[in-house]
Amino acid sequence: MVRSLYSGISGLRNHQVSMDVTGNNIANVNTTGFKAGRVTFEESLAQLLKGSSRPPGNAGGTNPIQVGLGMSIGSIDTLLNQGNLQSTGQITDLAIEGRAYFAYSSGEGTFYSRNGSLQMDSTGRLVSPTNGFTLQGMMADNNGDYPAGSRIGDVRIPFGEKAPANTTTQVQYSSNLDSDSEGLGTIAHTQRFLADAAGANGLTTLFDDAGNSLGIQAGDVITISAQGATPVTLSVTDVTTLADLVTSINTVIQSPPYSPLNQATINADGTINVTASGATVNNLMLSSSRPGSNSYVSNAFTWGPSIPSTNPTGVDSAALRRPAIAGDAIADIYDAAGYTMGLENGDTIQVSGSIGGNTTVPQSAVYDPSGATAGSINTLQGLLDLVQQTFNLPQYDGTPQNNLSVSMNTANTPSDRIPDGSVTIRGPMEEAFSLTNIAITADNANNNATAPTRFNTNTVTDTIQDARDVGRHSTSIVVYDESGDSHIMTTTFTHTGTPNEWLWDITMDGGEQILSGNSGTLTFGQDGSPASITFDDSSTQFRFDPMNGSNIVSIQLDIGSPGSFEGITQFRSPSTTAARFQDGYPMGKLQEISIDEYGEISGLYSNGVSQAIAQVYIAEFNNPAGLLKIGNSMYQQSNNTGEAVMQRPGIGSSSKIKPGALEMSNVELATEFTNMITIQRGYQANARVITTSDSLLQELVQLVR
Repeated sequence: MVRSLYSGISGLRNHQVSMDVTGNNIANVNTTGFKAGRVTFEESLAQLLKGSSRPPGNAGGTNPIQVGLGMSIGSIDTLLNQGNLQSTGQITDLAIEGRAYFAYSSGEGTFYSRNGSLQMDSTGRLVSPTNGFTLQGMMADNNGDYPAGSRIGDVRIPFGEKAPANTTTQVQYSSNLDSDSEGLGTIAHTQRFLADAAGANGLTTLFDDAGNSLGIQAGDVITISAQGATPVTLSVTDVTTLADLVTSINTVIQSPPYSPLNQATINADGTINVTASGATVNNLMLSSSRPGSNSYVSNAFTWGPSIPSTNPTGVDSAALRRPAIAGDAIADIYDAAGYTMGLENGDTIQVSGSIGGNTTVPQSAVYDPSGATAGSINTLQGLLDLVQQTFNLPQYDGTPQNNLSVSMNTANTPSDRIPDGSVTIRGPMEEAFSLTNIAITADNANNNATAPTRFNTNTVTDTIQDARDVGRHSTSIVVYDESGDSHIMTTTFTHTGTPNEWLWDITMDGGEQILSGNSGTLTFGQDGSPASITFDDSSTQFRFDPMNGSNIVSIQLDIGSPGSFEGITQFRSPSTTAARFQDGYPMGKLQEISIDEYGEISGLYSNGVSQAIAQVYIAEFNNPAGLLKIGNSMYQQSNNTGEAVMQRPGIGSSSKIKPGALEMSNVELATEFTNMITIQRGYQANARVITTSDSLLQELVQLVR
């Protein structure tokens, strides 16, 4: 009887302990960082009534006979599963995701907690508000670095403290300089002028008498044929001339069945005369292998169905033209449509226009075909000189191509925007020299004679390029000396006119004295990345004296590196280059802080500088379940936890910090309520064992009556 009483008592007592643990869990359901407890039971001692026996002979053995003496507490465990995070928005509230703990110092020892609700005391230390213990971490030096040998200690936020000024040592540039930034001059041209072709003119330069290009190009094959004769082909190159073509025509008309006395010659008016001797030449014709030019070639070189031998003067083809050149007499040239100019002796040719928006003084000269009149014009060269004189142009345009300022655009020039044989005007670069309102006109000296209308129409100019200033781009940035005084540093980039090359120049806006390294050349590679930066004085840095008692400031210019596009680039895009960063700053006071998930506390100073102030460290244990609870949500290291290992969150430790949040209790009320039911039933059952045992004892006592 006594055994059952004591077994029931042990059950009551230990279920009460389990209820105490559950009650504590529920009481701390809203405690920050609380970890729930769990009770496990174990069977207590058992009284041996009879031991076990071995099987004797053929009989079986017997098991021991034991009576249990109740139960006891096996363990009270701490459940370490992660609690949910509650966002608070308070910058000094910290939560840990992982198995680590915050470390706090009481001044006499180190304690640990999952509670990261922090406050600052009067000295700026981050402390636990429940007991004033100080959060542990590592403080940065004045430069925001953690020198070797730094130790973990109290974390302190130095609000109101000053950060010393820092001298600028580097300026970084980035973004783009427009590759299309060379200075441009005005380019304008008249319509095409034509002249009679001659034997020395190339086939690729020829036009018909209506001003249409024959379209012959290098690589074309011209076929010459006549009835009954073996056709002859002529492969065209850049140097194949009209005389070469006439030679091929003679090969055809002088071969059987035709007479070797037949002859093709070039007339002064650009026609090709063919005479036949002995036998009529039938169906003499030319064709081109190029479809686009074949019709022009066939129409230009035609002599009718036959060239009779009875005609001693022969038959002429249509006239052929070539682009006019400077030495051509004006009387011998045609307009773009192949018509004569209509100029007559005594007509006045005048040139006018504006330079940089300012009207020039018109210049004029009398047209005299004979050239006998002093100061008169009779060749295109004279017209070119008059244009050059009007706009006061130098002989050459100053570009790397070294073009003549005023010239006749020659045949087969690379540009297809300027007609061959047109008067071409090239002004100096820069908008200050832009040429506008260009007019070349002739006045009729005799109203009863033909007016020079076609000349005036053909000299109307088309501007194909406007003047443009050399590409310049400036960027400014504030730099600092050692006393924290600011200085405005302006860098100007100017395109040299040479592809991929810019000049750079640095100026200061105050009374500073520039010592060296303030100008040079910046070049780019074909990929658009910077290739090199050179200094005109062979320096390696820009240096200036602040002239305020501070030391000389030396600044490294960082424009990027070859193959990298993080610095200055040169692409066909607007110039946006800026000095985006410099590492100096004036004195400042700490105004705000921020904490990242790696536990680094950064401060924002009144001078705009942001740098590290401190680094929160967290503690890890081999067996965190062995920590001793000492109250105030704090734990203490025990013999079974292992040594605390201090680590940086997210770097040395897999645990990370979530700023602006707190870890909630990991108590699950549903589980605790269920536990209360099982505890209650266990308690009731053990109480019933006691009452039943009591009833049995009562019966035993009553046996003596």
